Amino acid sequence: MKKLLTFSLLMVSASSYAAQCRIDINNEVRMDGQNLEIVHANGEKAVVDEENNLFIKGELIELDADQKAAIEDYREKMNAYIPQAKQLASDGLALANDIIDDIAVSLDAPDAFDNVKAAAKTFFEDVESRYYKNGDFILPADSFDSMTESWTADFEKAQEIFNKEFLTSAFDALSAKMKEEGGLNLTALSESMTELQAKVAQRLAEHSKEVEQQAEGLCDSLDEMADQEQDLLKKIPELKDYQVFTI
Repeated sequence: MKKLLTFSLLMVSASSYAAQCRIDINNEVRMDGQNLEIVHANGEKAVVDEENNLFIKGELIELDADQKAAIEDYREKMNAYIPQAKQLASDGLALANDIIDDIAVSLDAPDAFDNVKAAAKTFFEDVESRYYKNGDFILPADSFDSMTESWTADFEKAQEIFNKEFLTSAFDALSAKMKEEGGLNLTALSESMTELQAKVAQRLAEHSKEVEQQAEGLCDSLDEMADQEQDLLKKIPELKDYQVFTI
């Protein structure tokens, strides 16, 4: 059950998408839904504004019609990544909350898991804060191996939240319910915990395929972006030092 619940929580991590897709991010990318900014390790920038003007190191690069069309498509598709990633993250958190609410109702303890929901929300916001600054989505330069380490750390933290908050709250709620119904029975309590775990597993299994397909869709989008970027670099060689993706 720990694997299944934490899977939904881990969809908040943008690095986990890249890790699943085995993609290195060579240069930091900043996006606000319209503009695109690529920051080299030395601090120099390539900026594409919403009118598809390209600036490298602050200087305007003259583009012909074909180059302009290519960079417009690249800018728009890169910015389209933002709502996809954020929506998948929000869906993962919403799914976890729905399951928690269902369990609370089944135990006739509507407030029993408020601490779990609060912990999950804090976890979500903490991970999200790494990638959103002042409304901009920031994808930091990082290697596949480093992103995998980050994903593993997030997974372990999500497991800790589950172990510390959810299981404790479930045990307390079940114990309280039994006492109200005539007394605490450890055998019955153990059976109820097992049934509860099965219920959570079933709910997540029902949705895991959909979530997996969404994550695969994001991977496919990144693969397409990497291919499109290669074509763009051929058309605009001035961008060769600002390549974002390496597969």
